[in-house]
Amino acid sequence: MFASLLIAWIPALTLLLAVALQELYIPLEAWSVLRPDLLLIALSYWRLYRPDLCTIPLVFAIGLLVDLLSGSQLGLNAFTKLILLLLIGRFGRRLRALSFLHVLFGILFLSLLDASLQWLIMSLIKGYEANWPMLLGRPVATLLIAPLWASLLIYIHHGWLENV
Repeated sequence: MFASLLIAWIPALTLLLAVALQELYIPLEAWSVLRPDLLLIALSYWRLYRPDLCTIPLVFAIGLLVDLLSGSQLGLNAFTKLILLLLIGRFGRRLRALSFLHVLFGILFLSLLDASLQWLIMSLIKGYEANWPMLLGRPVATLLIAPLWASLLIYIHHGWLENV
């Protein structure tokens, strides 16, 4: 009984874990350029393999939490993560058919798109100039950490979610 109630919350808990690790435990000053987007990897995984548990309200709330914790413009991460969620949902069937190496390039593309959208929105609002190391560093760091983080999500998915 309790286990069946917990199943619906496992993706939300892993998204919260990603936010906690990304925003609270990786210091911004030391890792400003090579700071991975763990939330994007977790969001991609759950939207690909359990889209029924990775919904639009959940991702919007998680994006607002990231905005509050990071001190960025309120709604910026929520908006860009929703755009990515819709893209993953649209092309999810094709992405699931690809090998893991191709999915990594998909994550790199999504991370580049996320960084570019955030930069574009902030440049329209506040007039930011392009910080190329920042725009390219986060997608590269996300690509490098993606296999490790995805293997943890696969373990959680198959070990806890599917066996209950």
